Amino acid sequence: NVKVDAARYMQKLWSFLIKDLSDPSNELSDELKANLISIGLWVLKEIDAILAGQSENWSGLIEINRTVREGLSS
Repeated sequence: NVKVDAARYMQKLWSFLIKDLSDPSNELSDELKANLISIGLWVLKEIDAILAGQSENWSGLIEINRTVREGLSS
């Protein structure tokens, strides 16, 4: 299932990002790290709900990921 594969990929990506953001050697500002971790935790919660069949909030996940991507690339 493509949706399940996409959800699992996002889980892996955000888990990796949260781990990296939590590392003391990460040189981003504490505020930015905290904001990104907060977003990542929300994403993981939404993915869990989708995989459990309790949510279909794909548009929210897409919007958040797109916004983060655009913000980091500017």
